[in-house]
Amino acid sequence: MLSVCRSELKYWISWQDSILLQAELQKLLVPDRYAQNGFYRVKSLYFDSLDQGDYIDKIEGVEYRKKIRMRIYDEETQRVKLECKRKSGALQHKESLTISREDACRCMEGDYGCLLEYPEELALRLYSEMTLGCYRPVVIVEYERYAFVYDAYSTRVTIDRHVRTSETELDLFERELPWVQTVEDAVILEVKFNGILIEPIKKILGKYHLTQVAVSKYGSGRPVLERYL
Repeated sequence: MLSVCRSELKYWISWQDSILLQAELQKLLVPDRYAQNGFYRVKSLYFDSLDQGDYIDKIEGVEYRKKIRMRIYDEETQRVKLECKRKSGALQHKESLTISREDACRCMEGDYGCLLEYPEELALRLYSEMTLGCYRPVVIVEYERYAFVYDAYSTRVTIDRHVRTSETELDLFERELPWVQTVEDAVILEVKFNGILIEPIKKILGKYHLTQVAVSKYGSGRPVLERYL
């Protein structure tokens, strides 16, 4: 089980500025190990309670909130990350459990009993929360990510583009879905670190006059719910 607690800052950045920033970061930081030739694809299936509590908490800006998702990088994978992210202000606490493809399919059907077969304490907590809250899959979010890492202070900088979602078909392992583009002309920049952000990165980011925002791929990825429900 992976457990990470760190600060997370988010910004909108123009497409052109993101290309310039990417070139500067390449001189200072190390590309993420998932990146083969630059950007790589991230695909997440989000779950929410029967009353859409996690989505409502996000939209209303509740100080302490969470989201539960399954994440893959390839539809043929046999291992899936089941994650719970809890947020308190600028601090994020992410816990991650690796489950089998078969168990991921069971979870997509609302059968969380398979989680009781895992020894990690997170599995039991997720079983309890998702069962008692009647959690069900609600949206798939996919995007391209370029990520950089730096060992000091567990620093991670990501550039996400081509964000798209599917609310009507929710099979995480299906490649072609009825996608809706949610962020077309802008790119999402995320800066994550534990403790302090090192000065060289601060200096690079300062060139772009960025304004911190509370953008959420999950929150912006549910236009059908927002429009009709």
